[in-house]
Amino acid sequence: MNQPGRGTALRLVPLLVAASPGCTPSVDVLGVYFPGWLISAITGIVLAYGSVAWLGRRPRGRELAESGLFFVALVTSFALTVWWVCFSGF
Repeated sequence: MNQPGRGTALRLVPLLVAASPGCTPSVDVLGVYFPGWLISAITGIVLAYGSVAWLGRRPRGRELAESGLFFVALVTSFALTVWWVCFSGF
């Protein structure tokens, strides 16, 4: 039997664990601890590259996708968003 609200609560558990203020900003990847800023930066680069690749296939977004300043702004905004969501203790 499905209980109402149970699926939503289970999806929020990882977010609540990551956002808890007692966690240190380091991530264990295959036994090696990486600092949170490095994970955020790499995630920001990957997301920005995917966004620019997607925009480059659009006729109206090609000029914007070729701009280096736009790429840097995307990397920064994605990295800061990942840091805020995953590592801040809000």
